[in-house]
Amino acid sequence: MSLLKKFKSKGVEIKKINWIFIVLVCCFCFFVFWNTISVNHEYGKIISEMNDYTECDKAINDFRDAEQYLTNQMRLFAMNFDIDSLNNYYEEYNVVRRRQSALEILEFTHIGDEPDVCLKMALRESEYLREIEIYSQKLIVEGLGNPPVIPQDKFSYVTLTEEDKALSNQQKIQKGREMLYDSVYLSSKERTLKYSSTALNSLINSSINNQNVQNSIIAKQFIHTTISIGVLVFICVVFYFLILFAILRPISKHIKSIEKGERMKNIGSCEVRYIARTYNSLIEKNEIKASVLRHKAEHDFLTGLINRAALDQIKNVFRGSQEAIAYLLIDIDLFKNINDTYGHGVGDEVLKKIGHLLLDQFRNTDYVARIGGDEFAVIMTKFGDSPVSVIHKKIASINNILQNIQDGLPSVSLSVGVAFSDCGYDDVLETQADEALYKVKKGGRCNCSFYKNNSNNI
Repeated sequence: MSLLKKFKSKGVEIKKINWIFIVLVCCFCFFVFWNTISVNHEYGKIISEMNDYTECDKAINDFRDAEQYLTNQMRLFAMNFDIDSLNNYYEEYNVVRRRQSALEILEFTHIGDEPDVCLKMALRESEYLREIEIYSQKLIVEGLGNPPVIPQDKFSYVTLTEEDKALSNQQKIQKGREMLYDSVYLSSKERTLKYSSTALNSLINSSINNQNVQNSIIAKQFIHTTISIGVLVFICVVFYFLILFAILRPISKHIKSIEKGERMKNIGSCEVRYIARTYNSLIEKNEIKASVLRHKAEHDFLTGLINRAALDQIKNVFRGSQEAIAYLLIDIDLFKNINDTYGHGVGDEVLKKIGHLLLDQFRNTDYVARIGGDEFAVIMTKFGDSPVSVIHKKIASINNILQNIQDGLPSVSLSVGVAFSDCGYDDVLETQADEALYKVKKGGRCNCSFYKNNSNNI
């Protein structure tokens, strides 16, 4: 307290206090930063270990699931002569190949380790089971008289023993079934599960050991960091009390404004004025977002985009603004044909897809809305020095995705009209964007056009 009285009576040189504070803070910040990097490094190792464990654990379980799946499908075929079960068997065996994929995953990070070795042994046993199963298939199919509905190219290379060839058709079927339940088959099956379980247990033990080591290192570094932060907080508290009356008084009115939830007055130094303007801008934007969020009815239920009512509110906010904006009118080409051809259900899925693509392509600071059945609109702000190129690339990217379909939905395209304003929103923007859109429609659709006063649109 005596130090505060001295500072009150004689004053302090803020410059010297600032330099002392900066030197001390820099020293401790460097130490904290160094510890933080070390902790992040060790934490990254833990995350990597966990990701590796998760991936390998899933791979081993996929192996076990695939092994059991093959057995089940083979037994279904043997008992019921179910062709679908046989097709499922060969799809897993030749196409999906979960067992081989599981081994490839383990080899990537654990090659030569116990989990890798055990899973390879499990795969070897599994392949032996497959030989038994395919031989069983050959017996059953010949017992059935080689029906044409069963594709025999899968096991055409298998040759029956002379003893099995001499069996009657019913005996062949019976033996084929018994092979899937005899001691040889079940013993091999048990060894396969045993090896895969050993691989999984080894993987768990290895992961636990590695995590224990990393946790021990992080605990020590955390103690060092905590001590450093405690000292740094103490220095900050001392510095705060030293400069309380010398620096904080000019912003006392702003603190009261914050407490009351009011906008700050544009007073004080340049820095304080900048803080006030930034705070007021945030308040204004938050009010816009809160207003939109409070009115769920202003969101399109199908696409999740804001609707025309919400967009109108946003337009009003930008009226008279000094901020440059771009206004985009977007129309789905020949959307009525999609509804007529594929039904409204497919049409709804197309609308959802387009809504998601628009949200992906445009930023969080842009406002994407659905304003009609097949019409969308976007208000862009803070778009830099080359908005035409940026917008053109975004629309081209969306149209490329829509026309190169991979999700089973019909191919569609977008036509877009764009208008710009240097001074916020004005109703004339919608007219200009609509004119640009009309030129796209007239010129063959699937493009975007930019309104210019001289009518030379892109």
